Amino acid sequence: MVVVQGNRNVTVSQLHSNFAEIQSELKRVLDGINSGRILESFDILSKVTDAVVVSCEALGLASELPVVETFHRDNFWRALNQCWLVALQN
Repeated sequence: MVVVQGNRNVTVSQLHSNFAEIQSELKRVLDGINSGRILESFDILSKVTDAVVVSCEALGLASELPVVETFHRDNFWRALNQCWLVALQN
């Protein structure tokens, strides 16, 4: 799980890797929900959310300054929120 707490010297490559891992985990959540594995999916989603909250500053999610040129912060938060909405609807 991605946790880069307090480390402000994260490379662009590490950020891409961290966001790819988060995206992969969110996909697992949605796949699990679609397969009826609701509790397992909530567990994964909770862990991902905890890791994002702990690491949000190091991941560049707590600032308006661009961290990675191709990264869209609003889309990231929207996707995480959408995952929660889908999970809660099931």
